[in-house]
Order: sequence, then structure tokens, then C-alpha cells
Amino acid sequence: MANRPFGRLANKIRNSYKVNAVTGAVWALVLPPIRRMSLPHKLATRVPLWIQFGCGEVADNRFINVDARPFRHVDYITTSPMMPIVPAGAVELIYACHVFEHISYFQGQVETLERWREMLKHGGHLMLSVPDFDKVIAQRTDRGFDWVVSVLMGGQDYPGNFHYALFTRQHLTELLERFGFTDVQEWHAASQNNWPKDWSWDESVSLNLMARRP
Repeated sequence: MANRPFGRLANKIRNSYKVNAVTGAVWALVLPPIRRMSLPHKLATRVPLWIQFGCGEVADNRFINVDARPFRHVDYITTSPMMPIVPAGAVELIYACHVFEHISYFQGQVETLERWREMLKHGGHLMLSVPDFDKVIAQRTDRGFDWVVSVLMGGQDYPGNFHYALFTRQHLTELLERFGFTDVQEWHAASQNNWPKDWSWDESVSLNLMARRP
């Protein structure tokens, strides 16, 4: 009984916004060098080598998790979709969920698709999930203009959460084929084995396409 006030105080301190902010700042300083030291070994020994670029808060240990934010589960902390530490021709699967729209239509998509194709083994796959322009616009009457703007333009609540591109199925298919990918087809999160619980599951919003490096 005598320990209960102390226990409540400890929980209050542990859940404090300021304490969590300080903890996050410490992890932001400590994690990047630790992750950089262990990453080459992970890339060399992981079979199959799957990479999730822009994993965010979704942790899945089947992937090398890549993100700009230093969450504890992130293996490779970087803002660059080029991922320069990843060897060419080494990757079985690259997955990016609601990330490709954050790369500029005018500047960046070309280099990104060329680099991702280079990273993949022959026969490797690129799996993308992006906001589907046609699906989102079709829901404007029911869900409102503000919802459409937030989905297509990003939440814009932190520096990385802005969108710079729009996609339809035809446009994204043609883009992938232009950069040497083949067998472009739709995929469904529910039919994958224990797929990460992310935006790809919401097919009322998401366009999910898979393509192969020949």
C-alpha cells in the first residue's frame, strides 16, 4: 500500500510529454551511429533481403526498415530514397507504402526508380502503395473537400508529410514500364502473408501496384 503513491508518480513521470520528448531526442542522437555500424552486416546476411522504405511507425522484422525518423525499429535512418549503402542487385523486394507521392514528380522520381531498379536482383519486385487519385476524387461528395485535400496533398503536420505527385493506375503503370519494370499488376494486402498493417489495406484510398525487374 505504501508504494502506491510512488508507483503513480513513477507512471506519471514515465508518461510525461516532456520526458517522452527528451527520450526521443536521446534516441535521435544515439540510434543513427549504432544503426550505421550494424547495417552492413544485416544487408550482407539477410536472406531474402527485403527493404521497406518509409516504414514510419510500422515495425516488421522481415524487412530492413528504412525511415527518416529514428524509431527504435528503424535499421537505416536516411531521408534519401537512393539508399546509397544498399548494394546493386542485392534486394529481392522493395516496398514503399504511401511514400512515392512524397518524391517530386518533376525532380526525383526518375532517379528514384532508376536506383530502385538497380538495387533489385533480376526477378526482384517493387511493391508500391500510393493514394489513388481516381478513387479519392470519386469520394469528394461523401467525404468532403478537406478530406480529399489531406489525402492527396498530405497531412502537412511535419516537414516530411507533404505530397508532390498524383497517381492513377494508368499513369503509375506507364511510369514503371518506362523505367524498365515489367509484369505490372495490382496486389492486395489481405492476400499477402501477415502483411504490415498500413495504408495498403485501405483500398478505398490506395492504389497497390507490383512490378518486376526482368
